[in-house]
Amino acid sequence: MAVYNTHAIVLRRIPLGETDKIITLMTRDGGKYNAVAKGSRKTTSRLAGATEPLMFLRASLAEGMNLDILTQCEIRESFAALRGDFGLYLRATYSCELLDKTTPERDTVSAPEAFDLLLSTMYVLQRATDPDACVHAYELQLMAQIGYEPQLIECVRCERAFDEAMVHTTVYAPARGGAMCDVCADTAKDETFPLSATARLAMLDLRYEADPRTLAAYALPEGEPRAEIARALRSHLRYRLERDVRSTAFLDAFRLGAMDDIDSLMNPLVPPTKDTP
Repeated sequence: MAVYNTHAIVLRRIPLGETDKIITLMTRDGGKYNAVAKGSRKTTSRLAGATEPLMFLRASLAEGMNLDILTQCEIRESFAALRGDFGLYLRATYSCELLDKTTPERDTVSAPEAFDLLLSTMYVLQRATDPDACVHAYELQLMAQIGYEPQLIECVRCERAFDEAMVHTTVYAPARGGAMCDVCADTAKDETFPLSATARLAMLDLRYEADPRTLAAYALPEGEPRAEIARALRSHLRYRLERDVRSTAFLDAFRLGAMDDIDSLMNPLVPPTKDTP
């Protein structure tokens, strides 16, 4: 069997038999793919801790018939700060799941950009003033990489550029994939909801900000604009992916302080136990 080395981020893992795991790796050169980590569920295994989600590895793998086999690895970064804070851990695992859901297997063309974006996001999350700003920047930049970028500069229907005279008159139309002016919103039948100028401009800031230090120091506007950004991006992703990212429900529940109501947030048919939006 041919053996090769690669840098990889562990996106997720599932049990295989009594002692093994199947791990999903995002690699910079080979894209996303699954591999078997034999014996890694044994507490004495050298691969046990290294094959958990969020680990950044220098990995050696052997080519297999169906799945490649992880033979050994060196942990380059364990992101202990993310694992030690429940809120940061939820945001990091959500970022991994979003990449997993949007990335085809063995897509080597887009792999370097996607890998670098996820790795940079996890480093920034460890020291972010506002972790949600970091996550929203990641969402916007990942969507731009895969061709699903929200239209925020001009009306998604009439294509008129938003100028100073229109800064308070935009809404978000998730089915159309972008912001819409009030004139179009009055006549369109699309589902829309408010998107203030403050929220829209913050989204543009995050979409184009590439400096990690600036992102780490960035704080989202408080109040309604903050909620508008989260709603716009969640609905945008739902329409583009045609499903919810599962860990979004956990992250939303954490933000709301409603972890006890996670079942009702994940399944709208389950009545909530207390008031939730």
